[in-house]
Amino acid sequence: MAIGTQVPVRRLGYWSVVLLGINAIIGAGIFLTPGDVIKAAGSGAPLAYLIAAAFALVLAMVFATAARFVTTNGASYAYTKAGLGERPAIYVGVTHAFTAAIAWGTLASFVVTTFLQVAFPHRTWSKDTGLWSVKTLVFVVFILILLAINYFGNAAVAWANGISTVAKVAALAVFVIAAVVLVASRGTSSYHLADRPPVHTGNGTYSLLGYLPLGSSDFASIVLAVIVALYAYTGFESIANAAEEMHEPDKTLPRAIPVAVSIVAVAYLAAIVAGMLLAPDKIATSDETVRLAAAISNNAVHAVIVVGALVSMFGINVAASFGSPRLFTALADNGLLPHVLSKKGRFGVPLFAFGVTAVLALAFPLSLGYDTSSLTGLAVIARFVQYLIVPIAVWRLASSADVRWAGVRTGLLTGRVLPVAAFVFSLFLLVSFNFKSIFEHAGGGANVLSIALLLIGFVLVPALAYVADARRRA
Repeated sequence: MAIGTQVPVRRLGYWSVVLLGINAIIGAGIFLTPGDVIKAAGSGAPLAYLIAAAFALVLAMVFATAARFVTTNGASYAYTKAGLGERPAIYVGVTHAFTAAIAWGTLASFVVTTFLQVAFPHRTWSKDTGLWSVKTLVFVVFILILLAINYFGNAAVAWANGISTVAKVAALAVFVIAAVVLVASRGTSSYHLADRPPVHTGNGTYSLLGYLPLGSSDFASIVLAVIVALYAYTGFESIANAAEEMHEPDKTLPRAIPVAVSIVAVAYLAAIVAGMLLAPDKIATSDETVRLAAAISNNAVHAVIVVGALVSMFGINVAASFGSPRLFTALADNGLLPHVLSKKGRFGVPLFAFGVTAVLALAFPLSLGYDTSSLTGLAVIARFVQYLIVPIAVWRLASSADVRWAGVRTGLLTGRVLPVAAFVFSLFLLVSFNFKSIFEHAGGGANVLSIALLLIGFVLVPALAYVADARRRA
């Protein structure tokens, strides 16, 4: 090969993108959320996952439609910039970075909690959630381990990601097969236990923003369960982040994203139905982090599922620790955040950005006392900035007479109906979320740390980014 000749880049094809999407979505959610979903919805838990899947599919279609107009990296930020302009895109970009930090912190806290439960099941200190607790010390050590993995480059990240993929698929497969075999061997189902106390204690109370109760009903129970179940589907919005690495992304993404979400939905429904046929009471009332494994009493199979979930969560953390800091770096490169966040170490790691993201990743679980339900809810609801704004951007793009989009055909369904449906459903779930669980401590009183973190991430830093942008333009 001649000196200076550039090696052709092999771009991701259709099935590679589908597999990328499946890997991005299947993570900790399906192992962690079933207990809270069953507790909220009882026998309606599969319906909650189905509705969450439908919502995720609608949103995925909206993001896929956006990919027809924008074929560059950036996903939500790029779509918003194209459809609504630079100012709204800045807010989406900044809050996206904070949302990624929240998501990473949530995942990291699950790894730490699960590890302590497995390694020290009978030690009371392993459950302490204070600032100077062993759990927090292990959390810090885990963050440092992730830094070490990142420090030595992409090879370690790729290796951890591959191991994670195998582990989570294997753990899910083992669970479903084991549950089917056990139910078939005993000849009876325990599905009916999902509607009995202490699993399901009655209809849920629907409250606007968690502060204005409007009554109790089965509908309220399903809505509350859907918000929790939706955590298992998050990740589809990140598939298009590397659009430039794909073959014909304007054609590949619109076909691949819905297929990936659909495959994941089938896998999730198989897992939740299998678990409820086997032991919904154990899944709902267990204090294990990996709730799904509580349905299996066989020690060997139980261990396989827990270890598989733990390895899966570890790999996902490696990926999150790699990607999340680089969102802050991208903002710094564009002059929206301090330039120091762009500085990289010897092996190309943005150490300052990593440090900021790591502090946020640690702070959010601490502020919520490592509570699984609150953290999963926050990880979902923080994404709603993207879920509300991207549909508006797609509507604008589909309605635009700009010559840049003249060759893009969307049709009534994908260009009008689905963006409206996505926006309305997102707004409904947003106002249905129990913000009291984030703004107040379980025992009462304002959660000052949590409120301060959210104000910093969704108000203060975006405001500073707008000031920086104004100065850059002047």
